[in-house]
Amino acid sequence: MNKAAVAAFCLAALVGGTSAAPAPAENARVAGASHCRNGERIVYSCRFGRKTGSVCLGANSLHYRFGPLGRPELDLSSLPDWSNIHIGGNRSQAGLNQNHIRFTKLDTHYVVHAGETGQYNERPGFRISGIVVLKGASAENQIASLSCRGGKQFSDDAYRDFTNAAPDTWDGWEADGGSFDAIY
Repeated sequence: MNKAAVAAFCLAALVGGTSAAPAPAENARVAGASHCRNGERIVYSCRFGRKTGSVCLGANSLHYRFGPLGRPELDLSSLPDWSNIHIGGNRSQAGLNQNHIRFTKLDTHYVVHAGETGQYNERPGFRISGIVVLKGASAENQIASLSCRGGKQFSDDAYRDFTNAAPDTWDGWEADGGSFDAIY
């Protein structure tokens, strides 16, 4: 799928079932609780105990940072061709509407996901999000799974806009039926 198609899917997914963009006051509050630096936009950020996981959008880069606030232990940046960044999503009325961003370093995959249960679920509209770390391309090799309290969601604008920051040749969509085309 080309960059324009990925952007169109992201926009359609966001308009069709995820939450509206947070109010400016909420953005200001969240900004202090992320690893995003001056000039970067918060795509996602959540505290997991004493550590925080953040996805940050720069002018031409995407970052995944994890660790104590102000001192991330891990900082993965998009490669120049963004080949280490992939996105995916799943949609169903009954189950879960979810998007994810996957950062890859060698054979380790850091999957940041956010979603909401469908209208026919026993808890419609229940929001979930978190981070899953996998070694290799199999869910059986899960290293960690962190759930975000309060079900933080992707910032609608920043999530949509990060596809515009990617190189024109970037095709970051997860392969249909592939190892990472999953609900996390």
